[in-house]
Amino acid sequence: MKRHFIYNVLLNIGLILMVLSAIAAFNSEQYPILAISIAIIFILGYLKYRLLKQIKQITKGK
Repeated sequence: MKRHFIYNVLLNIGLILMVLSAIAAFNSEQYPILAISIAIIFILGYLKYRLLKQIKQITKGK
């Protein structure tokens, strides 16, 4: 469970950094970087969704 907690914290940090990166790229009109940031946000969001689904399944089994 400790591994899942650390993974969740890292996903949260990654999401926050990518949102800040997307905002900075939008303000400086660097649209390719904005597109990459948004793609990474979706990937990290999907990974977080899978993690939460896995945690729910683990806790149901106990």
